[in-house]
Amino acid sequence: MHRAFVLPLLLLNSALLIAQEAGTASQGPGLQRIPVGVLPSTAAKLAEAIQGSYYHPDAMSGLDCAISVDWPAFFKATGTDLSADRVKQIQGLRIHSRALRGTPAEFTLDWSDGKMDTAQQFEGGVKQMMGGFYQIYWQMIASPLVSSFTELRKIEPQPDGSAIVYMSDQDQHLVVTLDKENAPTHLKFDSTAMKGTIDPHYIASPTPIPGDLRRISSLDVTEQAGPTNIQVQLSLDYQSVNGFFVPKHVSFSIVGAYALEMEFSGCSAEKGAIAP
Repeated sequence: MHRAFVLPLLLLNSALLIAQEAGTASQGPGLQRIPVGVLPSTAAKLAEAIQGSYYHPDAMSGLDCAISVDWPAFFKATGTDLSADRVKQIQGLRIHSRALRGTPAEFTLDWSDGKMDTAQQFEGGVKQMMGGFYQIYWQMIASPLVSSFTELRKIEPQPDGSAIVYMSDQDQHLVVTLDKENAPTHLKFDSTAMKGTIDPHYIASPTPIPGDLRRISSLDVTEQAGPTNIQVQLSLDYQSVNGFFVPKHVSFSIVGAYALEMEFSGCSAEKGAIAP
């Protein structure tokens, strides 16, 4: 198994907790939408404009879900040949996750068709893979991709109405390509610890109403820390739970290592700050 990757927290603000009302399946009033085509002249205001251009449930503090995995597809992709009895045992595995913002996700695994002899190793791998998904979910789906930076170095308007902006904070640098509505479509980050890129893709709300913003439908992430290179691919669709849009079907892969197809059901979402 690959190690769990850690993207630079100062760049991606993975633990942002905003005590605000979520509204009905919306982002809430905490962010003021900047008019399309208007780019603020300060780093803080620009970050606010970017954050207000798409959905991220900042006010959600926790998510509980049952998770089912397409195990036949997983083993086929990895070239693993298992006996029918072992496949039956694994397909009977019931997984429940409890994921709080800013803390490692917890998993409960129940072997309804009997526990196999290598269950402990298998459970460890499952927890690591799903923990990797939750890490990137909280950092890049449920939190803003761009938080406040101290310096807005440059804005380059593009002929099609998009823009490229350069921001920095101490020894960290971020270059963001924005579309006409200030949504980030490409991010390039560089610091002393690591560098990489993030390419988010979006889908419109199926029944758009005021305040119901587009959502991230997929992410392509590359990260380089010293000699280690990691490439992540993530796609998802959503369901409405307790006033938030949360994952329903997820495809998550660390390229060259594993790929998971997961369904999230029976979910409940928590709102508000996490108790210390």
